[in-house]
Amino acid sequence: MTDEFQMNAAPKSTDPACTATEAPVVQWHEGELALPHPFVLESGAVLDDARLAWTCVGPDEAPVVVVLGGISAHRRPLARDGRGWWESQCGAGKALDTNRYRLVGIDWLGGCDASTGPAARDDAGIAQISTADQARALLLLLNRLGIRRVHLIVGASYGGNVAQHLAALLGERLRHLLLLSAAHKAAQYGLALRHVQRAILDLGADSPEALALARSLAVLGYRTAEGVEARFGGDMPADGHADGVLGWVGHHGRKFVRRFHAAAYRCLGQSLDAHRVDPADVRVPTTLFAVREDATVPLSLLHEYAARAGAACEIVEISSNYGHDAFLKEEAVVATVFKTCLAV
Repeated sequence: MTDEFQMNAAPKSTDPACTATEAPVVQWHEGELALPHPFVLESGAVLDDARLAWTCVGPDEAPVVVVLGGISAHRRPLARDGRGWWESQCGAGKALDTNRYRLVGIDWLGGCDASTGPAARDDAGIAQISTADQARALLLLLNRLGIRRVHLIVGASYGGNVAQHLAALLGERLRHLLLLSAAHKAAQYGLALRHVQRAILDLGADSPEALALARSLAVLGYRTAEGVEARFGGDMPADGHADGVLGWVGHHGRKFVRRFHAAAYRCLGQSLDAHRVDPADVRVPTTLFAVREDATVPLSLLHEYAARAGAACEIVEISSNYGHDAFLKEEAVVATVFKTCLAV
């Protein structure tokens, strides 16, 4: 491969016992795509020497499923070491079955992983990156990989925002779009929460302690009061957190700091705040997964999306004490939604 498109792959089986009747060989590809130089952002700013890190897992000729998660997700919804961010749904024999589909994931531009972000710069800043910018970069990747048709885009939370733009760009190249807890614009409650999180970072001078506290607040916003009460309101400590709910939120904050940094958190949070799509521009059959108790993406916004959608649009509503995190925690019902979308 050229320097502009690095790719590594596991070798195909050379076992003479393999025949055409056996299951297709699951291939693990990963690499980095050099984006056009310069990569002009929606804001008009320029991102120089930008690279988009990606993975693709599944049989080489299988239908493609693009899998996009929240701001803390990365290019590996599943990984060889079992540390993918969505192992419960992705892999051999699971809802997103890598024996039958090729799963494509990316690291976010502006994030903390291998794609271009604040950590790759000499200073802490990076030009503001929109959800539309992420989608344009992802479209370039699909084209470079030679993917003409996409069977399904699965977009959850921030990934759902990016998925809307990508679906509009792909048009008839996309068969179906699934949005989990994602709407066409930022909710007011979510805007307020992220404002307070950035204020915590400002007061703490972007220290690890400030980032941990900001993330702890975000985690509370993703859940529900009833769910937290049910989990921690008893007399005994829950789930090994000796300090109950305080130990739980502290654990999530400290865990986040080990991987993320404040500049990336600011960048992607601001990208969430600025997200806008006209649902009429998404002319692809769509399924919306909605959680009635989700404070950060309220049900009213998803009904508004469905009413304005540019193609057939179905809403699957559930109730869950997990709130926004239901797309990760309600594994059985989410798996059923996946299977339905893959089959229609």
